[in-house]
Amino acid sequence: MSETTWYLGFGASETLFSMNQSYRDSLQAGSDKEQADKLLALLNQFTDECLDQYFISPIERVKLNNMGQKIVSGGVAAIKKTIHMTLKQVVKKMSKADRQHMADYINGLLKPLRESSRYPTYVAVEISPQLRSRLNQAVIQGKEQGVDAVARDYSDALCELVEVALHSYMDKPLGMMKMGMVMNKITSVASDAIRSAAQTVIRKVIPSMSDKEMQGFFEFSESILYPHPA
Repeated sequence: MSETTWYLGFGASETLFSMNQSYRDSLQAGSDKEQADKLLALLNQFTDECLDQYFISPIERVKLNNMGQKIVSGGVAAIKKTIHMTLKQVVKKMSKADRQHMADYINGLLKPLRESSRYPTYVAVEISPQLRSRLNQAVIQGKEQGVDAVARDYSDALCELVEVALHSYMDKPLGMMKMGMVMNKITSVASDAIRSAAQTVIRKVIPSMSDKEMQGFFEFSESILYPHPA
């Protein structure tokens, strides 16, 4: 019997799936400019889908209060702007070898976690059994005792989940590239700003939720964790 591995993931859109394939095809015969343009478009799409799935989707799903919606929407808009600006600077400096490494890495994030007629594949990163257990325990306790009982523990676990995502989606691929001192500084500052913004959103929004909103959010956070094999 195979051991179950847990993943943080979401269903990739047909657009993202097609853009990834188009970019990989361009590596065989496309010009440097075509490859760079397609990679930038792919990474921007990848970024937007990740943020929309992990931040915007849950607030729409649970019908979050107005204050919470403003915090999340503003935070996500700021994060997207920072990432898009950073990517524009980074991609134009990438070598052909860097672009190939990036193509292989992104392709490795796309995993067939389960059969689906809705999604062509999934964007997924592995999480530790310990983190999965912490999230599960917080959800169980929260459902039984209410948001106040688990707000801190649940927020801590979500922040760790964000850290896993940022490491896999940003730190690791950027670390594969040979960048100069200036670009390393730019990406480091951007990474710190994104982490800070994401954690601020979580720590402000979770305590502001009603028990009803929190129940919906518990369901969402469970829905983005996938056992594989299922």
